[in-house]
Amino acid sequence: MATTPETTPDAVRQPSRVEILSRREAYRGRATVEEITLRQTRRDGSAQDITREVVRYGSNVVAALPVDIARRCLLLCRQLRVPMLIDQNDPYPLEVCAGRLEQGEGAEDGTRRELLEEFGVTALTLTHVMASYTSPGILGARADLYLATYDGTPRAAGGGLADEGEDIDVIELSFADAAALLVTGSLRDAKSVILLQHLMLRHPGLFPTMNGA
Repeated sequence: MATTPETTPDAVRQPSRVEILSRREAYRGRATVEEITLRQTRRDGSAQDITREVVRYGSNVVAALPVDIARRCLLLCRQLRVPMLIDQNDPYPLEVCAGRLEQGEGAEDGTRRELLEEFGVTALTLTHVMASYTSPGILGARADLYLATYDGTPRAAGGGLADEGEDIDVIELSFADAAALLVTGSLRDAKSVILLQHLMLRHPGLFPTMNGA
């Protein structure tokens, strides 16, 4: 009889297969780099020592896509992103609202604060979409992703905090224009793609058909 791949929870590799041998801080600046040496028991039973770096950028991160269902529009922003400048010559990519949590701050409270600071928006509701790790092989920070709702009332100033180097341009887009960003590959920030696709799955009737796109 042919065998099938293991898919049950019992087949998940357990933490007991990994022993942490040493940890040391290799770098501390705006980010920290921790060097960790581990002993991994491989699937064939042999032991292997490996060293990995874990990069942390302060605390965990929150991100939110503000949407106005009644008017079929949403908010994105542009702000300076140095890695995108260096790698893609695209210093101001479109993205959702995002930021780091402050000491002792909960994810929902941090999301509401970031929306007000950066987008000038008071969230009417917040819906938690998922907790994600953008690059789990090296980045230690978790990102909690939210859909937020807002309405057409005038927004506060927003724009971020000047003392943190933020100069954020907030842009309101129709659902149709936002969907076109996905089709053309113009939205390249991973958390923004996840949140927009989640919105499209939750409210497919509010988006134009993608057939033939």
